[in-house]
Amino acid sequence: MFTCDRDVRVVAGMRTCSSALTGLSLLGFVALSVVSTVSPAFAQSDQKQSDDLETIVVTAQRRSERLQDVPITITNLSAEQLTDANVRSTSDIVELTPSLGYYTDGPFSQPIIRGVGTQLVGQTVGTNVGTYVDGFYLPSALESDFQFNNVDNVEVLKGPQGTLFGRNTEGGAILVTTTKPSTTTHADFQVDYGSYNAQIYNGYVTTGLLDNLAFDLAAIDSKGNGYTRNIWTGDTDIGAYQNSSFRSGLKFDPTDKISILFRAQYQSVDDPTNNMMQPVVINGAAASLGAIIPGSVIANQPNSVAMQYPQTIHEHSESYQLTTTADLDFATLTSYSQYRSDWQSDYSDFTYSAPGILSILFTNKERLITQELLLNSNPGSWLQWTTGMFFLENGAALNAFTSPGGTFSNLAFGSGSYGNTKNIAGYGDATYRVTDRLFLTAGVRFSHDQMLDPRTFLPTGAIAYPDLTFNKVRTRAVIRYNLDDVSNVYASFSQGFKAGIWQLGGTSTAPVEPETINAYEVGYKYASHGLSASLSSYYYDWKNIQVSNLIEVGGSPENNITNAADSHIYGAELQTTYDITQSFEANLGAAYTHARYVKFEGAPAYNQCLVPACGLGFGLFLVSGVDASGNALPHAPNFTSTLGLRYTTDLAGGKLGFSGNLYYTSKFYFDSPNQFSQGGYATLTLRSDWTDPSKRFTFAVYADNVTNRHYYTQVNESEGAIAGVWSRPLTVWGSIRVHF
Repeated sequence: MFTCDRDVRVVAGMRTCSSALTGLSLLGFVALSVVSTVSPAFAQSDQKQSDDLETIVVTAQRRSERLQDVPITITNLSAEQLTDANVRSTSDIVELTPSLGYYTDGPFSQPIIRGVGTQLVGQTVGTNVGTYVDGFYLPSALESDFQFNNVDNVEVLKGPQGTLFGRNTEGGAILVTTTKPSTTTHADFQVDYGSYNAQIYNGYVTTGLLDNLAFDLAAIDSKGNGYTRNIWTGDTDIGAYQNSSFRSGLKFDPTDKISILFRAQYQSVDDPTNNMMQPVVINGAAASLGAIIPGSVIANQPNSVAMQYPQTIHEHSESYQLTTTADLDFATLTSYSQYRSDWQSDYSDFTYSAPGILSILFTNKERLITQELLLNSNPGSWLQWTTGMFFLENGAALNAFTSPGGTFSNLAFGSGSYGNTKNIAGYGDATYRVTDRLFLTAGVRFSHDQMLDPRTFLPTGAIAYPDLTFNKVRTRAVIRYNLDDVSNVYASFSQGFKAGIWQLGGTSTAPVEPETINAYEVGYKYASHGLSASLSSYYYDWKNIQVSNLIEVGGSPENNITNAADSHIYGAELQTTYDITQSFEANLGAAYTHARYVKFEGAPAYNQCLVPACGLGFGLFLVSGVDASGNALPHAPNFTSTLGLRYTTDLAGGKLGFSGNLYYTSKFYFDSPNQFSQGGYATLTLRSDWTDPSKRFTFAVYADNVTNRHYYTQVNESEGAIAGVWSRPLTVWGSIRVHF
């Protein structure tokens, strides 16, 4: 059992810690909601006269528009907001974004928005939320979570984006934009040092090689001892990591109407954090095969493991991207060309106890080519339109090996698979200004998906599948009415889909059909006098969900990917930003999500077999099918909220700043049968920084998880154990930034 200094309660058989901070956070959210809705006439007299909130520009509809004019629920995060909240990677934005979560399984990480996501991982499976960096699509769950390297801003689009962004964007899209090269020479260098010998070295430089040719280089290296202790060996460095990323760009403007940007990036990951698992406690016992073996040692405290050998996650990736933009007078044409290759290996224990019993090694290789042509009408006319074509080819191979005794010796081939995915799509979207206040939008996308040459390799031989082909048409319709110059209401209908697949790596020979989702949303937006507010409510009808259920193969149960579930989801969201004074800003977000399966029979439930009749399965967690109809979707808490505050004042001729961000999530489940849950919790980040009068030097101290809250970031089921990874504990940092 694990212990903590807060109240302990048992939720669905799992012990979790609760905190009185939850009540304080809710009280704070209610208080700020009242403040945020006060009439601007009561704002402080020194409020900003130049309202920056009214000029926030987003690209959610593939063209630059004011945030308040876009009829989509969007969480927009600037570089300053990311810094103030100590955000360092994609998954960290969860604490700034209501209704966003991440499902993690070792090296795989997948965003979930409003309950729409997947627990399926592997090559060709794909995600349900699209991740885009500088306009380029990243389809793999191995690529979705990455450390930020000179990021300008992040947009989280909520709801299906099936027309403008296409395949596998049922839940929404995450758009990350980095800084472009500039002919104006400047540079930034920053060094951070924190708890557990954590170090981050970050640098960026850009300059002009010619009047119309700019170059930049961005690099980041993060490393540390990790925060996990191996109680078997006493090793406090078992979680040691080092992650590096380098990006270089050339921007060439041959004329004032043509711009060419080439980027090359390399990333290296050596980070076992997501494999630092220990068995969870169920009914007072550790959920591991090792628990019934005499002499085994099992960790039972947060951020501790019992492992005979180190766990690893290695990844290397490189990408080359070419963005060409041409002003055609009547419209702007943009071409996005991308080549990317990824290699990844994942070595982990089977029972998460020592001495080792069985370890598993996974290796993945992926190659991605994408090409998109995007044509946007120039602004100012009564009809704004976007049209384009998209091509993707993604080849992926996976192999699994087993090793008795938890070593790399005597590796035995378990299974392997290969598949090549192709997608060709054409799309169009237009907004027509009927009157000065009334706007109508319609969009459509046709997609042609193929899975070519799919194969599974087993010790008994290979299985070859026929090629799969799916054709889908997705539509979108919106009506928006401007109540006045600063506020509007809208209603929208949008569709999304996730491409069909073969289940590779198993024995099933039945194809998995595409998922579909129909979404209805109404919303209100306001931006003026230092206050930006967005309120929306929605309803989703999600069908043919690709899930893992149980089938009989040769008299034995086997997990099988199929279209076994439907879901209805509804909820509401509020987001506000309020400049209380010129030096005091508040951000509030809150979301209610009701996400339930309408039908899901045969959901895989794991229970340890401790009766002699189990035979060779004695002590293992055997799978049985249960009816999950009516259950909550995984990683879909009913309530999430975030509150951020930033205050600045003059000090010694420079600028002193204080910021904090409070995040709260209610209870959620890790699995479809709702066996394993995490109780609600709140986390707090704090930061203080001072910039000297020349604005060249910035000194900062900051802390993450200030309340030192212990919670699970992932819980994964297998025959050997039900194991979880603990959250990062309290960490304290100091940093120095130099700007030239």
